[in-house]
Amino acid sequence: MSDQPQYPSYPGPEQPLTPPAANQPPPPPPGYQPPPGYGQAPQGYGQSPPGYFQGYPTGPATPYASWWSRVGATVIDLLIGIAIAVIPLVAGAIIAFKDAEVDPVTSEISGGDNGVGVVLMGLSYLLVFVFTIWNSVFRQGRKGQSLGKSVVGIQVVRADTGQFLGAGTGFLRWPMASILGGICFLDYLWPLWDGKNQTWHDMVAGSVVTTK
Repeated sequence: MSDQPQYPSYPGPEQPLTPPAANQPPPPPPGYQPPPGYGQAPQGYGQSPPGYFQGYPTGPATPYASWWSRVGATVIDLLIGIAIAVIPLVAGAIIAFKDAEVDPVTSEISGGDNGVGVVLMGLSYLLVFVFTIWNSVFRQGRKGQSLGKSVVGIQVVRADTGQFLGAGTGFLRWPMASILGGICFLDYLWPLWDGKNQTWHDMVAGSVVTTK
């Protein structure tokens, strides 16, 4: 037996002493395998339910706009355009034909060639065109809503990002609605059975219409 005192042994430089991290669970035993699917998100997690648009990059799912709300927005936009055209059109017609005379026998109209009235009547069509471009292209492209859509609470966004279309894509979408709708009225009815409530011109422009 040695008379030297016994001291506890400590790890050498090649084995540094590292205290366990606070609140750290103990490591699994050798050969441990986690159960299948452990740590993975459930199937369908993060996806929008049917009839809803998720948006980009994150955000609450937003319902696609109904067909009736889209019709209501279109009617409101048309009524605003008609109201803009009525005043110069009526005023121009009154001025242009105030001196006109109708032949009681032939019902032919003579006179009524006042230039100011004719200009006012032509101005009414120009005002409607300018309003439509501003409302359907610039305002809707940059804010997502025409005046009619803002009243009913719906908006147009990109189908892939959820962002507003911008004036360029908004300009593409506007004539496509007139062309495709003029060729076949089904373009306007297509949202009734489409999964994303899209028209054909929505598909061409890559847009969807959602609630605000």
